[in-house]
Amino acid sequence: MNAIQLHLPPLRDRREDTLVLTSYFLDRARDRSGNEYSLAEEATGVLSKYDWPGNVRELESALERAVVVPRSSVIAPHAMPERVHEVPRSRLVSVTMPPNSTMGVVERAYILWILESEGGNKTRVAKALGIDPSTLYRKLNCYGIDA
Repeated sequence: MNAIQLHLPPLRDRREDTLVLTSYFLDRARDRSGNEYSLAEEATGVLSKYDWPGNVRELESALERAVVVPRSSVIAPHAMPERVHEVPRSRLVSVTMPPNSTMGVVERAYILWILESEGGNKTRVAKALGIDPSTLYRKLNCYGIDA
């Protein structure tokens, strides 16, 4: 049954399709409920900026939630799931290490990475690193990390 293979780039690579699909899903919601829906200007921007890792299904789900939760005809950004409208945090560490890294550079990067993944919670960071919290604070101070 695999007669035709169709390659479709992810939605994050076709941002212009986001609003077209949004219009389609809102029309479908209107047909089901009889209510007219529109996007607030801020919501349009939020939808266009989000990467949609779940692609079209994630977009559809977010819009279904948006028309049900607030029960309003104008969809605001806060009606979307939090992951869609939250501001992405900048990465604390780069994905690759610089060449000829010293052990200190590697340890600092690793601590920053764990800090980011634990949302800055130092108790969980110390536990994840397998060190005493006082040792963690000493290392943060030594590496000049304000967290």
